[in-house]
Amino acid sequence: MNPQLESLLVLMRRYPWCVVCAIVTLLCGGATWYLLSDLDGLAEPYARSEKDYKDMLDLTKGGLTQRQELETVTAATRRIYENLVLDELADNYQYFYKFEEQAKAHLVELHQLNSPSTDTSPLFRRVPYTLRVTGTYEQVAAFLLALETGPRLAKITTFTISRSAGAGKDTGSRGGGDGPADASAPSAVVLDLALEMLGKK
Repeated sequence: MNPQLESLLVLMRRYPWCVVCAIVTLLCGGATWYLLSDLDGLAEPYARSEKDYKDMLDLTKGGLTQRQELETVTAATRRIYENLVLDELADNYQYFYKFEEQAKAHLVELHQLNSPSTDTSPLFRRVPYTLRVTGTYEQVAAFLLALETGPRLAKITTFTISRSAGAGKDTGSRGGGDGPADASAPSAVVLDLALEMLGKK
């Protein structure tokens, strides 16, 4: 046997723990070298997985926003269908009289007209109305605001507003004659209005 090899074997028998530590050190060093050499190869799958995760988060957030928008559109569509003008003339007129009572104005004329023959929508129709409202400026303005912000879709086509013919005359307890204008009395106005509402065919 080679003398050097024989001396090595003698040392290994004399110091077995040192031999074990040396072997473990060599194995750890080899494993470390392998991992470091393959670090770039491991970084690429990690970066790809991180990108997929971020894309999934963005998609989840986008889906949540779309669901919220869809719920909003669905609720708006339901409100429109629930407030369409129907063929019940009394109910349609009561819609306006409700605003008359709310605004404390006077709805002296109200007419529902026939829908235009030019309507081509298979689901909806335009229902025209003409009306006249009298009262103070604040009362007439409140009636108009209630009409514009009411649950039914309304489009004002024409309107005129003017002072009432009897405004500025004293009709109090002076025998009914035309006296001087009462400066403290509110001026009365007349609103003539034409509008169209969305109805169901």
